[in-house]
Amino acid sequence: MKTSAKFAWTDVFISDRIPTRIFGDSFTVIAPPTIAERSEGNCAPPYITCIFFAPIRLFTIFVIMKRLVTLIAALAVFQTYAQRIEATLPSPDAKAIGMGGLMMTTLSGSHAIYNNSAMAVFSRMPSQISSSYYGQEDIDYYAVSGFCRFDNVNLAQIGWRQYLREHGNNDMAVDLGYSRRMGDNWALGIVARYMHLKRPEISADALAVDLSAAYQLPLENVGSYSTLRAGAKLGNLGGYVHDTDYTLPMDFTVGAALDTYLTDAHEITVGTDLGYYFSPSSVRGFQMSVGAEYNLMQLVQLRTGYHYGERRDYYPSYWTVGAGLRILHLRLDFAYLFAKKHTLLRNTYSISFGLDF
Repeated sequence: MKTSAKFAWTDVFISDRIPTRIFGDSFTVIAPPTIAERSEGNCAPPYITCIFFAPIRLFTIFVIMKRLVTLIAALAVFQTYAQRIEATLPSPDAKAIGMGGLMMTTLSGSHAIYNNSAMAVFSRMPSQISSSYYGQEDIDYYAVSGFCRFDNVNLAQIGWRQYLREHGNNDMAVDLGYSRRMGDNWALGIVARYMHLKRPEISADALAVDLSAAYQLPLENVGSYSTLRAGAKLGNLGGYVHDTDYTLPMDFTVGAALDTYLTDAHEITVGTDLGYYFSPSSVRGFQMSVGAEYNLMQLVQLRTGYHYGERRDYYPSYWTVGAGLRILHLRLDFAYLFAKKHTLLRNTYSISFGLDF
């Protein structure tokens, strides 16, 4: 005996005790035999056949499920890449940050190890030490660095950074650098880096190398006295010691700057950097920095700049302002970032303190 009846779409799937078959354009719901039919020895089960627009509804469910799976996968990939980018420590240099993140040509003393280590050779001081604090809401970032000049050609650098994040997440890095002057105008630098990444669920260690070059050319016909500087760096060549989901983002950056003394008391510096992250593929993109500094009698400095980032999630765009003060051998620098809401650098500031000797 066969009977036919129509069921709502949900009725078919709510009852998990009724086996279901799909035949072409219809659903056939197989009902178990009744007691009377079993007593009659009729083992063939009765059928209740329900005819639906099965292909249309199946296609609808398929599309919805596909979109949900795609969304979940995208969120998982984004989370993975967000974790990967966390392993990178930014530069703590308040002077460079105040000029829009200008790092390739900034004469920042001992913080050159985080920017362009080769540029430290052109510093006028024989030795320097610096410390910095970088604050952003629940994130605290501490850095200490210094260099010692052996002669007019060779210079050694060292740096330590601690990046304390929320919920016990933190990163630590130790840097060792060496710079050598190549003639009157050129210099080369290399920095070896050890990084330790700590998360509640994992700890990882990484080794990396930065390669840098710097160029300086005096220009006597521009202003009272001017200097043209250029620099380049290939950063984060390396990776993690053990297998992990984290990846070091490798980048290449070039920059140029011009220092001009308008008079003996007034100096203007303008510069620009252009960089590209090329690994991993999730963070590939360009970024550019443009900055300026006004220096009054080598005592007070005022700075401003703009940083453009192609990837908002990893290196967003922002405006910066900064100031510096020089008293004898002491240096004090401050920078503040104006970034859009919901970006990584919202409400960020940096303070650097240094001693020249």
